Amino acid sequence: MIYHDIYLEQAVSRKEHKLNNIYTVFCAVMIAWLFFLEVATLNLAFSVFIIIFILLIVVLQQTKKVDFDYSYTNGEFEVDKIIGGSKRKNLLSVNVEQIVVLAPAKTEPVMPYVGRRMKTLDCTSHDQVPYYTMIVKNPQTEEEWKVLLELNEEFLNEFKRKLGTKVHI
Repeated sequence: MIYHDIYLEQAVSRKEHKLNNIYTVFCAVMIAWLFFLEVATLNLAFSVFIIIFILLIVVLQQTKKVDFDYSYTNGEFEVDKIIGGSKRKNLLSVNVEQIVVLAPAKTEPVMPYVGRRMKTLDCTSHDQVPYYTMIVKNPQTEEEWKVLLELNEEFLNEFKRKLGTKVHI
């Protein structure tokens, strides 16, 4: 018997929030206004607020770009969140046997889970593309999680091959 390693990877970039740019412009205007007040009144107390707004701009710029990496290796599915192109955080790491159901969002197989109070991980781009809902059960706590994903055909075919009736394409 020949054993083949299976490795799949997909990257999804989240669409930027329009409000992020508005907040950045607002902070820049506040910095200019506070600087003017500081110079006009010769009061260094405004420097504290200027520094706060500068830090806020830095945070807004770093969190502006969010990407998700989906990876599948021999039955292990992982989702990582990449913030600002540098900070990587593992959001989900499960064996495919822990998947209860995988189906397009708002379809019959996942309707029993709609409206339920459960942890939800939104790992989509927020574009107008079809996405899938994956329900995952944690074997230690019996807690179910809802994971929203934009899976490509390779992932869907591999999950269908591995899980059969749990996957609805």
